[in-house]
Amino acid sequence: MKRRNRSLARRSIGLAGLPNVTAALATTALISTALAGCASGTGAASSSSNSESEPVSVFAAASLTDVLPQLEDAFTRSHPGAESVEFTENLAGSQTLVQHINEGAQPDVLITADAASIQALDTPDAFVNQGILATNELVLAVPSDSDVTTSGEFLQLLSANPDTRVATCAPSVPCGRATETFLEAQNLNLATVSEEADVRSVLSKVIAGEVDGGFVYATDAQSAGDSVKSVQLPDAPSNKYPILTSTDAATEAQDFGAWLRGEQAQEILLDAGFETTSQRP
Repeated sequence: MKRRNRSLARRSIGLAGLPNVTAALATTALISTALAGCASGTGAASSSSNSESEPVSVFAAASLTDVLPQLEDAFTRSHPGAESVEFTENLAGSQTLVQHINEGAQPDVLITADAASIQALDTPDAFVNQGILATNELVLAVPSDSDVTTSGEFLQLLSANPDTRVATCAPSVPCGRATETFLEAQNLNLATVSEEADVRSVLSKVIAGEVDGGFVYATDAQSAGDSVKSVQLPDAPSNKYPILTSTDAATEAQDFGAWLRGEQAQEILLDAGFETTSQRP
């Protein structure tokens, strides 16, 4: 229909109307170009908006409190294309993190302090297991002014004084399960126990002098510096830290999960007191 109308128009105006037709065509071309430019600009804006990534949400065990920011900083500085990546963190006992997820929270990355914790996930298929981040050994932390220097001395203290105050993680927490394993192997029963929701709460009790000792991870005792003394335990259990990434996570989160098992991340973890799959010589 449009072709037929243009043909009729040319016949009706004759040679004298050609200048007007040329002007009309030029105007149409300008309008088309302007519309194309608007469309292009809209597309560019949309593309720019899509390129703005959301912060990577990380749920991590409380024992990673000190080292996680170091890992995130190293990732953004060294990983290609990660310069603008931002992180949000939820640091708590592993059982609390899993509970939050079962109640609807959707982190991009989940790192618990043992494998048993992730078995409590209602929707395990929503995550991909990236492997083991590192392992952490159970130790006894005592106040810096304590006379105890060996586990044997602490056992003697427990035997001589049944009211010796000891802090442990609750049995539902990875460090609590590790503590139970150790106590059962040593055939020990603690009379006076303060059960805490996470390992950092145990450490805080030791630092404050509210207890005579507390079972924590080696990394927690190291992070406290001179505030506590770390006592090695015989046949101490070690917990493995699995890394899970959400199946819906953006590329940045998937990359971070994979990067955590690389050489640079493992060096940082070693310096923080963790044991890794590739120990330094």
